[in-house]
Amino acid sequence: MNILRILYLISPERYKRRIEDKGRYADIKDYERLSSSLGLIGSLLSIGFALLLPVEYTFKLLILSTAPVLYFIIPLVVFTVAAERRKSEIERMLPEALLLMSNNLESGASINQAFLESAREEFGPLKKEFEITARQISGGNSVEQAIRNLRDRVNSDIFQDTLRILTNTLESGGNTADLLESSAEDIRKSLELRDEIESSVQMYVIFIFIAAVIGAPFLFGITTYMAETTTQLWQQTDTRATNDFSGTGSSVSFQKPAINIQHLTIFSISVITITNFFSSLIISQIKNGNIKKGFKIIPVSVGLSVTIFYTVRSALTGLI
Repeated sequence: MNILRILYLISPERYKRRIEDKGRYADIKDYERLSSSLGLIGSLLSIGFALLLPVEYTFKLLILSTAPVLYFIIPLVVFTVAAERRKSEIERMLPEALLLMSNNLESGASINQAFLESAREEFGPLKKEFEITARQISGGNSVEQAIRNLRDRVNSDIFQDTLRILTNTLESGGNTADLLESSAEDIRKSLELRDEIESSVQMYVIFIFIAAVIGAPFLFGITTYMAETTTQLWQQTDTRATNDFSGTGSSVSFQKPAINIQHLTIFSISVITITNFFSSLIISQIKNGNIKKGFKIIPVSVGLSVTIFYTVRSALTGLI
């Protein structure tokens, strides 16, 4: 048995159920090996950072402690992003696919033929789903059961509600073609309204992006540079002579500040990472109404912020 599959099998049951669900929604067949591979990559990255970063052993142990967490978090994040991308593609193509199915039904085709004739390349993931549904109906499954199976394979409220109404219509003997046509129009209007909402909140998204991705690392870069410069100046200052002078009658004494620049830098990067993590989720919630879509922009925002942080420090070092 493959070692990756063994690692997956010994994982907690709750984790395996979530991976299986996300893998089904993202249409990932070999989700067992892929999840284990992604988990190992995350753990190895954590171990690599701990070994290579020039930090104290306390921080190395802290970084190493994230290895088991990343083993479970990274596969879930990757699978969630893939499922959300597939969901968006299906929702975008759904109105045209439903209209085509409605036309096929009006021309006298059966529901099975309507699914099969509507499975076109331009519909992306819907093509494969319609083909599977048509094969299940041809293979002896009832139309209602095949549609329920289709509903379980796609994690989209719009898609699932449409199929639920379609199933009820088929069971009650209603006009399926008219239902699909009206559903396609309602979904198109819903998607247009969603686009309008995204446009109206664009200013809020830009403000959060500038504050988190640009403003925070810029300020932290200046702060750490000033702290490092001040520390170097104090190290070059002879405080003993100053204290001897103040001891002649003054109560003022001087002492070098104990500032650990390495700790301050690690703190700055940690705050920048946490800030961008939550700002990405907030931006996704405001813009898309779905917090899960924010996971795909977290690596970009964090990487850009850390780059700006070190760029500001390097620029100040070269200029001053």
